[in-house]
Amino acid sequence: MRLAIISDIHSNVDALQAVLADIRASDVQHVVCLGDLVGYHTFPRETLAVLRDSEIRSVHGNHDLMAVGRLPRDDCGPVARKAIRWTQTVLTEEDRHYLASLPSELYPQRSILCVHSAPGDPLVRLRTSGQFYGEYLRIGESDPEVRLCFTGHTHVARAMTITPRGDVLCPLERDITLDPAAFYFVNPGSVGCPRDGDYRAAYAMLDCGAQRLSFRRVNYDPTRVLREDRRHGIRVEFGPFVRRSLRSRTLAAVRRVARLIDVLP
Repeated sequence: MRLAIISDIHSNVDALQAVLADIRASDVQHVVCLGDLVGYHTFPRETLAVLRDSEIRSVHGNHDLMAVGRLPRDDCGPVARKAIRWTQTVLTEEDRHYLASLPSELYPQRSILCVHSAPGDPLVRLRTSGQFYGEYLRIGESDPEVRLCFTGHTHVARAMTITPRGDVLCPLERDITLDPAAFYFVNPGSVGCPRDGDYRAAYAMLDCGAQRLSFRRVNYDPTRVLREDRRHGIRVEFGPFVRRSLRSRTLAAVRRVARLIDVLP
């Protein structure tokens, strides 16, 4: 079975559709979303319709809970609060019921746990080795069969391996073969609002048979979404990330050309 993990769509339906097209071309049998379906961007109803029509299972994220009044908006910044207030005005009753019905965790397989951030807490940001190790101990006590935990929320793709020798960050530039003796935390990055300097939509794919994990990036045109955000007075920080990503990729291309010129006779 091949499993695709997406997260943090944040009402960016164009990024979502680009990712789903890439997934369909990759012979994936199941897709799971790690929450934050809405918030920030301005296509929440369209995003939820695509997810429902595609029958994608999802857990809830903090923005989803805020959108239906189950978390206070005080737990986020001013841009996020403004986006949530706007989102609440356009959601239908069906949308609200769908968001309110999302679970806090899913198990695609008995050894795989999917949550938004950490089990039982959709707000904590897992970033440090100590945080990951603490969650590893808690999961081990409550559910020792779990060997792989998919988590989102930070909008940055990463993989953390925890072994008896200690914790080691896995590189994202290549596929990872999972060690059955190790425990893994994997963040697929964000579909709709990446925070790693690369505007492309991010997700992860797991070949459960071969135990191979890969991180994917998908190109799409963010212009329509950003234009609609501005029309509603929502200035998402995604804009600077787009400019920074385009600038860094342009500089990288220039450097590659320069190196080629240097080796020409």
